[in-house]
Amino acid sequence: MKKFVLVALALLMLAGCTNQRPRGIKNCQFHLADMRTTEKELTYAKVELLIDATNPNGVEVIIDRMIFDLYANGNKIGSGASSFQQGIPPGESVKLKGKMSIDYISGIMSLWNMLESSSVSYSLGARVYYETPMGNYYRHSTISSAGFSFPSFLPDND
Repeated sequence: MKKFVLVALALLMLAGCTNQRPRGIKNCQFHLADMRTTEKELTYAKVELLIDATNPNGVEVIIDRMIFDLYANGNKIGSGASSFQQGIPPGESVKLKGKMSIDYISGIMSLWNMLESSSVSYSLGARVYYETPMGNYYRHSTISSAGFSFPSFLPDND
């Protein structure tokens, strides 16, 4: 009997470790509204992100925190994290201010990659931690991304 209780308790604990989105809850929608430099140092720059967050649900959703990653041509050039504890009423939008650092060395390597490939792409994503009346969870969301190609500026090696 004790083994059954221990096994049942272990299964309940493991079930609590899963990251299931509660039924009936949709992920919020995020869009980059603005990005501005707040500090420039020798090896990095700090930027502030202004993000539009829209709650498509019929209940309030709280954005607990976000962990940001910025990629340029597949290379990670920036990261950061911000705690919000910001409630978003049903069907409404709010502005969230996040912080991130951009590494110059990674940026220069990414710039070289852009010149070699004759293309530019970037992606700003975040791991978003939600709190809802039906439970807490997290999901990765793309906040902004784009890309384009251009004529090569580097001489041919032929």
